[in-house]
Amino acid sequence: MNQSMSNLKLAERGAIISISTYLLLSAAKLATGHLLHSSSLVADGFNNVSDIIGNVALLIGIRMARQPADRDHRFGHWKIEDLASLITSIIMFYVGFDVLRDTIQKILSREQTIIDPLGAFLGIISAAVMFVVYLYNTRLSKKSKSKALKAAAKDNLSDAVTSLGTSIAILASSFNYPIVDKLVAIIITFFILKTAYDIFIESSFSLSDGFDDRLLEDYQKAIMEIPKISKVKSQRGRTYGSNIYLDITLEMNPDLSVYESHEIADQVESMLEERFGVFDTDVHIEPAPIPEDEILDNVYKKLLMREQLIDQGNQLEELLAEDFIYIRQDGEQMDKEAYRAEKELKAAIKDIQITSISQKTKLICYELDGIVHTSIWRRHETWQNIFHQETKKE
Repeated sequence: MNQSMSNLKLAERGAIISISTYLLLSAAKLATGHLLHSSSLVADGFNNVSDIIGNVALLIGIRMARQPADRDHRFGHWKIEDLASLITSIIMFYVGFDVLRDTIQKILSREQTIIDPLGAFLGIISAAVMFVVYLYNTRLSKKSKSKALKAAAKDNLSDAVTSLGTSIAILASSFNYPIVDKLVAIIITFFILKTAYDIFIESSFSLSDGFDDRLLEDYQKAIMEIPKISKVKSQRGRTYGSNIYLDITLEMNPDLSVYESHEIADQVESMLEERFGVFDTDVHIEPAPIPEDEILDNVYKKLLMREQLIDQGNQLEELLAEDFIYIRQDGEQMDKEAYRAEKELKAAIKDIQITSISQKTKLICYELDGIVHTSIWRRHETWQNIFHQETKKE
């Protein structure tokens, strides 16, 4: 939470830098454009005016987004950052269409004016300044993880390109190609509208809880690298400002305890935060389906075979649990090692019966050489014998 607040403060710095730069450039372009009769320079100046309004809205939105969660906003006020971006795009649409209308009117009126090529130098200087601001805000947006500032940085780059185009238009007009000035003004307007459209789509996508499926695919691949997770059953992602919230349903081995499942869920949350910067993850755990070979009829055959292997003294290391206990009919108790050392095959198993105590615990009884044997088998990912007792047959 504190890191997110710090990120918003960093984003504020970028917005303030942009506002200050646009104030200087727009004033210079509008004054020079009217003085030198350059439509493209005036259009570029109005473009910067729209940027001022947009960045002011962005700054207000970022500051409002820093408010802590309250009774009516349980997830905080992060979405105000997206709302500020949406407002910015609407303002840019208005300015863009207004400049386009004004330029078309001048073309239709066939107004001829002499343009001073000195205005081109202002465009070149403006392009250089905005490119520096673009680099600064891009670096800051990555550091602060601010989508709004990232959009503003794209606008900075667009402004650098349009300012360069303005310079080209002014130079062309000074060589008796005045129509070029008008055409470049239209192109600049296109950049304004295109940037507005991109910001509008991105902000409305976030506000409507849209989420990038490619990110969900990356999350799923990373989650499946964690052992004992059988399947990522579902994922739902949404963003609040620059913060990602995830709801994930995982299928895990049904033999895992609640504690073990919780530990794995914590691993998932930590991994997503560290590798992908996910702000909040809600993990729901469901047991994976019981495999076909764990159905009772199949378990009967499997455990019978394993009892036979044990009585034959085969695969004892694998089939006996480390805490295995064996109680002879005379009451003598043996552990795993003692049982392995003294195991002798005396006769074949007969009259075997299996009783299901629970989904993963089975009781097996059988007769061997006139002695009744009782075993308890438990499945924790694999079946193992945890208890065995001999009882003299009456």
